[in-house]
Amino acid sequence: MGDSEAVNFRRSVLEQGPADVTNPVVAWLRFWTQGWRFHGRASRSEFWWVIALELALAGVALWVVGVHGTGGRWELYVDPFGAVPSPQVSFDLVDRGRDGSFGWGAGNREVWPDGWDLVLLVPTILTIVPRWSLLVRRLHDRDHGGLWILLLVFTGPLGAVVLGVMVARSSRPGGARFDRGLFAGGRGPEATGRHMSSSTTGVA
Repeated sequence: MGDSEAVNFRRSVLEQGPADVTNPVVAWLRFWTQGWRFHGRASRSEFWWVIALELALAGVALWVVGVHGTGGRWELYVDPFGAVPSPQVSFDLVDRGRDGSFGWGAGNREVWPDGWDLVLLVPTILTIVPRWSLLVRRLHDRDHGGLWILLLVFTGPLGAVVLGVMVARSSRPGGARFDRGLFAGGRGPEATGRHMSSSTTGVA
């Protein structure tokens, strides 16, 4: 990779705004470098590359744990929040003595995680914030506020379908109002026009 290619690669990873991502490596790196901010936007291509990579990685990890670890504790769960291993038991993580224990999972059976469970549990927990950020920024790119993610909390599968349709559609120029900067938050045509000219045109 030459100097100019390296500069362009770094710029595509660190660029804030809806980048038209054709390289899955760039999408995955942006997932981590952009995943700690909740302003700005994520393009449709960036969002779906991350979902596809999560699906592949989670599928392989579940297969490995199923073969070598304790089977029946996990299954793959996919919604607009991401493609992740979902625990079918309640894992005890912190022993609180007489007050019971603090854990993770919604299953009726409480167990302590073994080493193979931690292979799935730790990355799932560590990616909560980046996955949340990516979904919020994808909604921003559609000119929707991030509070729409509450549909997943209060309406379950129905909300997942609604959000899935929302994030699958193309960008809207009005989403520029969610970008940080002098004109962030403005709905007027002047604010929108300034952002369109530099960052929204032609992005999937």
